[in-house]
Amino acid sequence: MNINQITMYLHQFKGTELRSNILDELSKLKSIAVNQGDQEEAKNIWCLEQIYKVKNHFLSVYKNLVDKEFFQAWCELERADIELHFLRMHLDYTGNKYNLDHIEKNLNQLPKLFPYKYFSSRESIVKNWTCSICNNVITLRNSCNHEVGEIYNGEQCCRIAGDIEFQAVAIVTDPFDKYGVLFPEGLEYNYAILENLMQNWTSPWEKWEYQISRDLIAEYNGLGRNNLCLCNSGIKYKNCCLKTGKNLHDHFKFLFHDKDPKDITNHAKQTFNSWKN
Repeated sequence: MNINQITMYLHQFKGTELRSNILDELSKLKSIAVNQGDQEEAKNIWCLEQIYKVKNHFLSVYKNLVDKEFFQAWCELERADIELHFLRMHLDYTGNKYNLDHIEKNLNQLPKLFPYKYFSSRESIVKNWTCSICNNVITLRNSCNHEVGEIYNGEQCCRIAGDIEFQAVAIVTDPFDKYGVLFPEGLEYNYAILENLMQNWTSPWEKWEYQISRDLIAEYNGLGRNNLCLCNSGIKYKNCCLKTGKNLHDHFKFLFHDKDPKDITNHAKQTFNSWKN
């Protein structure tokens, strides 16, 4: 395939499995561009490689969700988001070019449906950094001419960490690295919201979204303001959960834009915790 054929293929693709030889074809084309000194074409090919990677990770997210491999889906989400972040710096895909707007929307909305709340976060000291393009050691007094994030010979410049000294591990709720999900012994995550979604999300390219409302937890229904709070705090409801909002929970309503209503599986209102009982 030539560059125009690959570009058209990636732009029009709405299947479930990408051709496995695309990256190899792009690598060959990029080598030719680099040998000819065509930096613009090499950068264009790098963008196509990123588009392929983003789409491939997104398709893996969907497949993992179908197969109820939820943590694997979470990891693929993170990888797709990282690859799209790299691409966003160099490609304007507004207008849903390559269906990337659709993918970006899914990458933003899907993580909120996972029950993960706590993560491990590494605390470490990096003793040296090197440039991925020229391999020079980078220090405050010694740098190179390569800009982090820019593309050189069809490769993105980054800083490679070396001689890493781990100091500690912290438990956090909003980590930079979202791979470090904690799985406490004796507890099992509840993926009911995702399972409900997948009963109706029948194609990775189908458009959907959700609305969130704040609803009263059933146990608090009818509780008087001056009654003792149900959380066993020993104080009045009006000064406790009613005041803090702990008597409310998020209610998710899924909306499918292009699906016939008769083809949608509806569910009675249900309440789920992050953990299975």
